[in-house]
Amino acid sequence: MYSIKVTFGRAVFIALLFLSSIQLPVFASDIQAMWVVRDYMTRPEYIDEALEFAAENNFNHIFAQVRGRGDAYYKSDIVSRSDIVKSDFDPLDYILRQSKRFNIKVHAWINVYYLWSASRMPTQDDHILKTHPQWLDTKEFQYVNVKKMLSTMNRSRVPNGEGFFLAPTHPDVEKYLLNIITELVRKYPVDGLHFDYIRYHDFEYGFNPEGMKVFKDEYQSLDQTTYSVIREKPSWGDFRRNKITRFIEKASKVIRIYSSDIVISAAVKPNIYLARNRYGQEWDLWLSAGYIDWALPMNYAIKKDDFDLNLRVIQDNLPRKYHKKIIMGISTYNQSARSAGKKVLYARKLNFPNICVFSYSTFQEKPVYWTLLKRYFK
Repeated sequence: MYSIKVTFGRAVFIALLFLSSIQLPVFASDIQAMWVVRDYMTRPEYIDEALEFAAENNFNHIFAQVRGRGDAYYKSDIVSRSDIVKSDFDPLDYILRQSKRFNIKVHAWINVYYLWSASRMPTQDDHILKTHPQWLDTKEFQYVNVKKMLSTMNRSRVPNGEGFFLAPTHPDVEKYLLNIITELVRKYPVDGLHFDYIRYHDFEYGFNPEGMKVFKDEYQSLDQTTYSVIREKPSWGDFRRNKITRFIEKASKVIRIYSSDIVISAAVKPNIYLARNRYGQEWDLWLSAGYIDWALPMNYAIKKDDFDLNLRVIQDNLPRKYHKKIIMGISTYNQSARSAGKKVLYARKLNFPNICVFSYSTFQEKPVYWTLLKRYFK
C-alpha cells in the first residue's frame, strides 16, 4: 500500500492515476436508484411493496439497508441480529430472491463506522457497543465511557452529535469490518455492496487511544499532546485519511475474491474538499484507484446554489471519464417534490444522468410526493 505523506505527493499520485490506462467497468444505461432504509426491511410484505413500487416506476437499482446501528438484517455469525426482525426471517435473502422477478439490482447497504444513536443501550447482549466499547472513536485521549455518555444523551436528547462511531484508526475495528464484508459476499449473491458512513464522525474525532499508538508508531510524531496542535499537523490529516482509504482498498480486494461482478459503491459527502479534510473521505481517490465502482454524493442541499456548488466542484476536480461513475444522491425528506425534481433535471443538464433518491420512506409516508416528483424523471 502506498503512503501519502504530503499534499503535493497526493496530488501527483492522483494525477498519475487519472492519466493511467486503467480500464474501469462501464455501465451503459442510466441508473435510477433509491435507498430503502431498514424500517422497510423487517417484513416480507414491506419488501414486496418496495420492489413493486420500484418496478412500476422504473427504478433499476435498490440500496437496501442491512446493517444500520451495528445490527444485522440478515443471518450473521458476527453481527448482532436486529431486535425488530423475527428470528426466522432473513430480509437480505428475501429481497435478493424476490428482486429477480423484477430484474432489479439489489445492493447490500451497510453503515460502516456508525454504531449507535439511541439514548439507551442496545437490547442485544452481543452488540458491539456493549462488548467492545474500547473500539469507539473519541475526541479525547481516553476510551469512551458509554454509560456516562448515554446518561448525558438522556438529559440533553442530543446524542453526542450523530451518536457513537467505531474508530477507523483501531486495528481491531478494521479486522472486524473486513470479517463482516467477507461473510456478506460469501453467503449472499448481492449485486452490490454499498458503504455508508465510511467516514469519521467529524473533524475533531480520531483520538481513540489505541489508534493514537498506531499514529505514533507510523509517524514518530506525538511530541505535542494537545488536540488542536495535533489536528494541525499534515501527518495527522494523512493518517486519518489513510486509515479509511486503506480499509476501502482491503475491502475491495476481499469482495473481488468472491466476485468481480459485485458493484462496490460508497455514499459520500458531496463536496470533495470537505469530505477529504473534515471527514477523512477522499472518495475521488477511491474512484480513480478503482477501490469503488460508484460514488454516491449525498447532495441533499435544499438551496440550488449549494447544490450547484457541489456539482461544479465534482466537475472541476474529477475527470469526465469518471462522471458516469457518479450516482447523484438527491433528498426528498427535507424539500418539496418540485424542489427535488428541479435538482434531478439540473444534475442531468450538467451530464450527471444517474440519480439515487433518499429515500423510499418519503414515498410510503407521503404517496402524493412521488406523484409530483415522477414527472421530472421522464
